[in-house]
Amino acid sequence: MTQPTPPPAEQPQAPPPAARPPGSQAEVVAAALAAEELAITPALSAFMVAVLAYARGSARVLGSPITVAKKVGYYALVFTALRNLAQRSLDQQRSWSGPRAAEELWAHQGTAESAGVEAGLNVLAEAAKHIVRSARADIRQGGNVGLVSPAGSAFDPAALEEAPGYTDVDKLALTVVQNTKHAATLAAAGEAGWTRKTWVDRHDTRVRVNHAFLGAKDYEFHTVPLLEPFVTLDDNKLWFPGDTSAPVHEWIRCRCWLRLSR
Repeated sequence: MTQPTPPPAEQPQAPPPAARPPGSQAEVVAAALAAEELAITPALSAFMVAVLAYARGSARVLGSPITVAKKVGYYALVFTALRNLAQRSLDQQRSWSGPRAAEELWAHQGTAESAGVEAGLNVLAEAAKHIVRSARADIRQGGNVGLVSPAGSAFDPAALEEAPGYTDVDKLALTVVQNTKHAATLAAAGEAGWTRKTWVDRHDTRVRVNHAFLGAKDYEFHTVPLLEPFVTLDDNKLWFPGDTSAPVHEWIRCRCWLRLSR
């Protein structure tokens, strides 16, 4: 006798977003992220120019993040911007955790700066490798670096609108900001003896399901020890929002943030 086909398992639904009053911490974080993206954009534009220029050569992009940065020629262009971003991430804790907590983190400013810069350079090194591969593929197909115009054709400014996604600074900015600031604050918090971190989502309809669960207070991995990762419904592990060691669908354009505690 044929057994009836069981109904498909229900897919997990994201918790409904909680209402946020005007001027809430979520809005403050959103404004801070937008400001950081804007602040890092000039350095990333210079990074893009350096990488596309490098792509016209024949050398491969190999080595550690700092080696890649110096070899390609963007280390000096981005270092100060990444260091300043790491410093500001500690300053933001003053408004979120109070002046005493902020001073505890500032005592480990050097550690925070080193960790933040390292994380930012790691993101940029991976981006540089991808950009160089993509740009050289354009060249092999007879196009210009970063554009899809065929070689020999008259330059058309409108072609810039058809440039491949790897030339889009805006798509890179948030990832650099998230990795730099979270790596910096986590490093300082660890040195200060803080022990826990809590995932906070933006509480709107744009939050992906996995991150809405991480942001839910009754979810198992909402708050975890500082030196352990968050675990999503798909069993993916993230050390912080925007963590590029996770699958790309977990970190791309992630707007979540962390609340650190002793």
